[in-house]
Amino acid sequence: MRRADGDALVLERAQRSGAMTVRASLDNGGAVVAREVTIAVATPDRDAWVPPPVADDLPEDHRFYPRRPGGDGALVCRGALAEAADAVFLRVLADGAPYRVVRGTPGPDRRYELSVPLAPKRVRYAAEFGVVTGGVEKVLRAATDLVCGAVLVVDGQSNALATDFGAPAPTYTSEWIRTFGSTSGDPDAARQHVWGNAVCRAERGLLEVGVWALELGKRWVAAQDVPVCIVNGAVGGTRIDQHQRNDADPTDVRTIYGRLLWRLRAAKLTHGVRAIVWHQGENDQGADGPSGRYGFETYRDDFVAMAAGWSRDYPNVEHRYVFQIWPKACAMGVDGSDNMLREVQRTLPRWFAHTTALSTLGIRPEGGCHYPLAGWAEFARLLQPLLERDLCGVAPTASITAPDLLRARFAGPQRDRVVLEFDQPVVWTEALRSEFTLGDEKDAVAKGEASGNTLVLDLRAPSDAQTISYLDSARWQPSNLLRGANGIAALTFCRVPIDAAR
Repeated sequence: MRRADGDALVLERAQRSGAMTVRASLDNGGAVVAREVTIAVATPDRDAWVPPPVADDLPEDHRFYPRRPGGDGALVCRGALAEAADAVFLRVLADGAPYRVVRGTPGPDRRYELSVPLAPKRVRYAAEFGVVTGGVEKVLRAATDLVCGAVLVVDGQSNALATDFGAPAPTYTSEWIRTFGSTSGDPDAARQHVWGNAVCRAERGLLEVGVWALELGKRWVAAQDVPVCIVNGAVGGTRIDQHQRNDADPTDVRTIYGRLLWRLRAAKLTHGVRAIVWHQGENDQGADGPSGRYGFETYRDDFVAMAAGWSRDYPNVEHRYVFQIWPKACAMGVDGSDNMLREVQRTLPRWFAHTTALSTLGIRPEGGCHYPLAGWAEFARLLQPLLERDLCGVAPTASITAPDLLRARFAGPQRDRVVLEFDQPVVWTEALRSEFTLGDEKDAVAKGEASGNTLVLDLRAPSDAQTISYLDSARWQPSNLLRGANGIAALTFCRVPIDAAR
């Protein structure tokens, strides 16, 4: 994130750790003047928590209150009284029993602020805010069915929205899985100020979160015993450039980004969002974008710009999750352009700290475009342990991520053996020989052998190839996948450079 401030360029937030070089040049017709400086950037394990902006606030029925990381939430009453009073009070009940009462004295301008901490538990709170005048209490606002817990955002296109599955729709709901507003793309319908229990699918998108988001909420509540609020801002059939922030009007409800931001601001949840899950890219596989070129060429820059907006508007996000989409998903992509798009998605965590890539390969039952209900439920199964690791500090006893290629190299000067180094142990089967491509040469692998994190491929003949790819969408088989020892399908990779032998 960056912004201009007079004659200064302010760098507000880095994408990741490392050395960052800033260059500036000035050419006014004479000799060009150039300067550069290198800044060492270190990403903290956890960003400092940013408190919510001060705004008038009163409780409302069914509202969800976000918790701070590792702490409580806060029920806040803040504003200015219409008439003078001796005191103000905030009375809170927990499951119908007395919980906390706080009192205060309005200022000379009749302003007040009261706050009660809320424990993030499966507890329904109720609140009464009022004034005391001449020893007599008067309740000005009462609200019931309030809960406190974690806030998650889902975004992307139709496999993130996950409502296109025919009939009948699942009817499961839970008082501990909340949402706010509507997923409708209509600007007026998008401004529905409604709290309630999340549903899978609904007319005009009211309170809907989609199949796998609801399943994720169900798993979260069962595992953590904490309520969750999920806000889904996905829109089917959209490219990533259509998800960009309008910096001149961030809550422009004519935009996808603006509608989601409007909902989260209206719900007062922007500073409570802890994770964002992104599943998108099907419509970026071809060359039908605004540039008229292939989507993979601009996808990373578009993601960086969009994620910079997330960091600005949801400053307490702790982690982002990006799905690598199904090969040639929805029959889009030409001449391997979809393979290159998945490569960009695979490498996004190298460009953004606190980001994890997930594989859709291996999901059963699969979907060449959309998934059946049971397939979408697998999204939630893969996500749950990652969320618990990153948001709750749960240490997994085994790997919970998709294997990812770290490096490819030739094993010797003969260039007839390639060594692939992964971030975790992988499992080899001889049927996988056909899934690797050396440069443009198919069926170049004679045999393979996996040992821990290393996969060694013996080639049929010495090769002059400069790159290696795994899984070409034009010729792959969903049943023939490279998997980790954890059973999760590896991320596909495309045209990864092969280092010379050491």
